[in-house]
Amino acid sequence: MVEDAPPPESSVAAHTAASPPKRARADSSSSTSIESIRSVRTLASDDLEYIHENGRTYGNQTYYMPCVFMPNNDFRQQDMLALQHQVFVHALKGKLTTTRPLPSTRRILDLGTGPGHWAVAMAQQYPAAEVVGIDMTEWDIDTTEATLGGSKVAWELDDLDVWNQETDMDTLTSWLERYDFFTETTNRNPLDTSPNRSRSQSGPDGEESMESLIPNPFVLTSQPEPGWHFSEPYELIHLRNMKGVFSHWEEVYNEIHKSLSPGGWVEVADYDFGQVPLPTDSTDPSSVPLPTVRRLYKAGIEASFKSGRPLGTFYMHPSYLEEAGFTDIKTTTVNVPVGQWPDDEAQKTIGKLMLVVLMETFEAGMPRLLTQYGDKEGRIWTLDEVMADIDRAREEIVDWCNRAERGEVEGWCASFKWITGRKSWHS
Repeated sequence: MVEDAPPPESSVAAHTAASPPKRARADSSSSTSIESIRSVRTLASDDLEYIHENGRTYGNQTYYMPCVFMPNNDFRQQDMLALQHQVFVHALKGKLTTTRPLPSTRRILDLGTGPGHWAVAMAQQYPAAEVVGIDMTEWDIDTTEATLGGSKVAWELDDLDVWNQETDMDTLTSWLERYDFFTETTNRNPLDTSPNRSRSQSGPDGEESMESLIPNPFVLTSQPEPGWHFSEPYELIHLRNMKGVFSHWEEVYNEIHKSLSPGGWVEVADYDFGQVPLPTDSTDPSSVPLPTVRRLYKAGIEASFKSGRPLGTFYMHPSYLEEAGFTDIKTTTVNVPVGQWPDDEAQKTIGKLMLVVLMETFEAGMPRLLTQYGDKEGRIWTLDEVMADIDRAREEIVDWCNRAERGEVEGWCASFKWITGRKSWHS
C-alpha cells in the first residue's frame, strides 16, 4: 500500500466542479426507462418497490439513505449528491479519478451511480469508452446530463446485493462494547471476527461444509453461484460513497475482481467525519466540543451495526483488495475543511460546500437508522427526537465554524480517501 498526494489539476474535468448545484429540473421523469438501459440483469421501473418513511423515500428495506422517487419530486438528496460530487472533484484538484485510464479504455462501470455525475463526466473525458452507471433506484438523470452536458452513458437499474446472507447480529453487536467510533472507522476491526466473512460454503471452523459436498439429486444442472454475471468485463470499476450498502464486502470485492478484464482497475472513494475536534480539557466534561454532534454520530454508527451494515470506511481497508487478488494497491487521502475557516480562497470554497453536505447528510441518514434500529442501549428514537438533535447539531456546527473563522478554535476537517487496485494481467 502506498500513500500518495492528490494528482495535479486537469482542465478537462475541472468544469464539473463549477457546475451550479441548483438548476431547473428536467421535463421528463427519468432517462432510466426500460427502453434506455441494457444489461444482462436489469430491473424495469415497475419492479422497484419504494419505501416511504419519515417523510422521505427509500429504495429498499435496508439502505439507510433516501433516494429520489420521481412522482413525489423529493430532490433534496439529488441536490446533496450534486454538491458532494463537486467536493470530490475539488479535493482532487479537478481530477475525476486517481487512476490513469488509457486512451484505449473501452468499458467503465460506475457502481451505485446515483444521479450519475461521475459517470457523465467520465463519458465526456473518455468519449471512446462505453460508460455504464448502475443504481438500485431511479434518479433524475436528465437533469444531470443537462447540467454537465451530453454524454454516452448506459443507465441501468439493478440491486447488486445478490448474496442474501444472514448476519449474525449477536456477534456484530458485541463489537459495540469496544468500538471507538471516532478513531476506528477506517480500521477493519468490525469485520475481523464478524459474520461478514463469507460462510456460504464453510462450516463453523472454516472448512468446507458437508452440505456443499453432497450433490442434490433433484437438481439436474448446476445452479449458478450468486454474482453479477455481466456480459462483458470492464477495464475500470468505480464505486463512491458506498458505506452502509453491503453486509459482506468480501463477496463484493471478489465479484469486482471477476468483472474486470486482466490489467483492469478498481477505484473506491469515500469519506468520513471521524476527525471531530477533540476536547480542550480531558478532565472537564463540559469542554467536549460539539456534544450533540458526537451523540448523534455515535448513535447512528451504533444503529448501523444493529442493521447489519456498519457505517465507516473500514470497507476500504487494503486487506480486502489483497484478499480478492488485486495488486498495485494505492491509497490517496485528502483532508477537506468543514466551513470557511481556511485562509486559502479555494479551500474556503470547498469548505463551504462540505459544510452543506455535512448538514444534509445528518438529516438524510439518521432518521431511518435511529427510528428503525435504535442505539446501543436499545432505545428506538422517535422522528421528533432525531430531528430535534439534528437541529441542535446544526447549531453547534455553525457556531464551531464561526469560531474557527475567528481563530478561536481549531478548524474541522473531513477525511476523503481513494483506494485503487489492479487485476493482474495473468488472472
